[in-house]
Amino acid sequence: MRRAAVPGTRFRLFPEYASGYAEPETVTVSPPAGSLGCGPADATMYAANPTLKTEPYAPPATMPPWRGPQYLPAMPDRAGHFDHIPVEAPEFLAAHVYGTVRHTLDVWEWYLGHRVTWWHAAFLPRIELVPVVTGWPNAHSGPGFIETGMMPNETGREQLLALNFDVIGHETGHAILFSQVGVPPPDQVTGAYLAFHESFSDLIGMIAAMSFASVTRKLLAQTGGNLYAANLVNRLGKLSDREQVRIADNVTIMEDVAGLRLLPDGSWFDPLDENRNQHALGEPLTGAIFDMLVEIFQDGLVRRGAIAPDQDTRGWTREEVEASFAKLHLQSTRALACFGAEFQAAIDDARDVLGCAMAHAMRTLNPETLSFEQVAARMLEASAGHGQGHILPALLDDFLWRGIDPRPFLTIDVARDPMRRPGRTRRTLRAIEPGAHPRCGCGDPFAFIFARRLMPHSHREDAAAML
Repeated sequence: MRRAAVPGTRFRLFPEYASGYAEPETVTVSPPAGSLGCGPADATMYAANPTLKTEPYAPPATMPPWRGPQYLPAMPDRAGHFDHIPVEAPEFLAAHVYGTVRHTLDVWEWYLGHRVTWWHAAFLPRIELVPVVTGWPNAHSGPGFIETGMMPNETGREQLLALNFDVIGHETGHAILFSQVGVPPPDQVTGAYLAFHESFSDLIGMIAAMSFASVTRKLLAQTGGNLYAANLVNRLGKLSDREQVRIADNVTIMEDVAGLRLLPDGSWFDPLDENRNQHALGEPLTGAIFDMLVEIFQDGLVRRGAIAPDQDTRGWTREEVEASFAKLHLQSTRALACFGAEFQAAIDDARDVLGCAMAHAMRTLNPETLSFEQVAARMLEASAGHGQGHILPALLDDFLWRGIDPRPFLTIDVARDPMRRPGRTRRTLRAIEPGAHPRCGCGDPFAFIFARRLMPHSHREDAAAML
C-alpha cells in the first residue's frame, strides 16, 4: 500500500501464523507512539485478557465489559511501543489481537478514505478484545467485542486463534461492514446479505494480510506467480500446512448453491441436507472476486512485459487453463526469476485495485436491497475508475461464469472480443457514477444484534473433519 509514512506505534504480528512465520514481524500501526494506554487501549477499543473465560459473549444476555480476573495488561515501553513483549508472555496475545485489529483498520480506512466509526458507538463506544475463550473452538464479533478461542489442528495441537491474522481480520471485517453498509430491519435480513457479509469479511482479512510485503513475497515465491496454486493467501484461516477454514480460490458456482435459503426462523434450508449456510452461499462471490484479483494481476504482468504472449491465459477457458496447469506453472516460475520486481508491482497493484473496488461497494450498497449482482456491478464500475477499463470484459466474465449477472445494473455495449475464443463476446462497460451513500436500513441496535446472531461460525468446530 502506498501511504504516507507517519510515526506510529510498533507491534509484532504474525501475518500468517501457520505459514512458516517462526517469529512475528514488526509492524507500525497508525496511533502515534505514546498515545496508547496499557492493555493496549485507545478511545475506540481495548484488550481485556481474562485468566479464565470459558463462555463467549451472547448478546444481549451477556456482553462486555469482562469483570473477572485478568492477566497483567500489556504495557508500552518508554517510547510508547509494544514490540518488546516476548511471544510466550500472556500479554503478547492481548497485544497481538489489538495490533491485528488496528492494522486491519489502517488498511481499510485507507481504501475507504475515512475513519471507521463502530456501528454501536452511540451506546458502546469501544470494542473489547478478548484473546482467549478457553475450550471454545471459534471466534466472533458483536456489539462491543471481538473474541477468539482455540482450535485443534489435524495433529491435535491447540491453535490459539488470537495468533491467526485471517480469523481476526475476518471478525474485524464484520465490524467494518456493519459500520459502512448498515443492516436491514430484522424482518428484511436476507440470505444474500448474510452471505455477502461472510464473503467480504474473508476478503477484508485476505487483503489486510497482503499489505505485508513479506506475505506478497512469500506468495510469489510459493506459487511462482501462478496464484491459482494453493498458497498462504487463498487458504483462509490456516490452521496448518494442510488445513484451513475456507478457500478463496474455489470453483463454486451459483448453481451449486441453488435452493440454499434463509428461513423465517433464522435457520437455513439446504436441499442437499449438508448443513450449509451463509458461508457456502457466499463462496461463488468470493471465488469471482478472487478471480478478479488474478485477472488484474495477470494483466499487470502482460503490460509490464513480464510474461510471454503464449502465457497470457486471459482468453482461455477454465478447462484450457487446468489442462495446461503444470506447463504454465513452470513458465511462470521462470518468468518470476527474471522479472521479480515486475511481479511484485503487479501483485501490489492488483491488491490495491481490489481493495478500492470493495471499498466503493461498501460505500454505495444499500443493505435493504443488496444482491450479489449489485455487488458485482459496484466492483466493476470501481475497477473501471481505477484503470481497469480495458479488461472489464474479462472481469465481467469472472462473475458470469459463477452465475452472477451484474448486467441489469450496468450500461453495456456489446462487441466482439478478439482475445476470446470464437463464439464468446466482448462486453464494453461504461462505469455508472456512484450515488450517495445509502441510508442505514435500520438504526435500531437490536437489528444489528439480530443480524449478527444469524452469522454463527459453528462450522469451525468441525473444520478439521471437513477438510
